[in-house]
Amino acid sequence: MPFVIDSSVVLAVLRNEEGSRLAAELALGATMSSVNLAEIVTKCVEFEIDPNDALQYIAGRNINVVEFGFTDGVLAGRLWKAAPKGKLSLGDRACIATAIKLNATIITADRIWAELDLPCKVELIR
Repeated sequence: MPFVIDSSVVLAVLRNEEGSRLAAELALGATMSSVNLAEIVTKCVEFEIDPNDALQYIAGRNINVVEFGFTDGVLAGRLWKAAPKGKLSLGDRACIATAIKLNATIITADRIWAELDLPCKVELIR
């Protein structure tokens, strides 16, 4: 089954956080939404990491970035009800929508996702 990674996976590697070794292994050849790419670049700026480091990592791990279109946006909007208010950001829902569309397993560091009744499998890096 293919993997869709959340921004937390790339950020864990870049910041050498707990779970970074598993994150790096599972990211190889995975897919991510263009919304999650935007989130990664934003967090790099926030954490004072050169965004080019993230872009090189994504390219070097052969991570496929897919466009986030109309249907994806509708699905992500509908996923707002999948969790208590404020627990799933737009980036979170974009990742989940991408995984649903691709019938893939999500890889993330966000533990709450594993507790939700989502129509896709969730695997945690820590």
